[in-house]
This record gives sequence, structure tokens and C-alpha cells, in this order.
Amino acid sequence: MPVGTYDVILMDIQMPKMDGYKATQEIRNLPDKDKACIPIIAMTANAFEEDKREAIAAGMNEHIAKPVQADKLLSILSEVIRQQEKY
Repeated sequence: MPVGTYDVILMDIQMPKMDGYKATQEIRNLPDKDKACIPIIAMTANAFEEDKREAIAAGMNEHIAKPVQADKLLSILSEVIRQQEKY
């Protein structure tokens, strides 16, 4: 899809064939740097602090634990998009 089609990716961590960490690394390594820098938010039942660190280390911008609280998701989305607009 063209750059700008999506504002953010909500990345499931536990997917078959390729987990969210690997998928994020693949996106971050795209040759089109405009596509590679799309904000990615981990969405996972893994809620420990080390899970958040692993998501950030994999190249994600944020981490939100399931079950998702709507107000927290909206807050994180707002912050990530606001950060992206600075660039």
C-alpha cells in the first residue's frame, strides 16, 4: 500500500508463521524508509515489564496489554500519532 494509507499498526505478538517481533523487524528493514518508520504498537497478553522491553527492542513504538482498555488505547494512539507528526 502507498505511504500514508495507514497511520499506525496494532501488532499482535503471537501470530502463526511469523510472530509480531519478527514482523516488526521486517517492516523496520523495508527499503522504503517512509514505510519502515510507521508507528507499531504491540498488543499482547504478555503484560510484564520485560515483555514491554522486548517489544521496544524489536522496534515497536509502544506496548499495550490485553484485555485492552479503550481509554488507554486511545491515549497511546494519540501519543504515538502526535510523536509521528513531529517528523
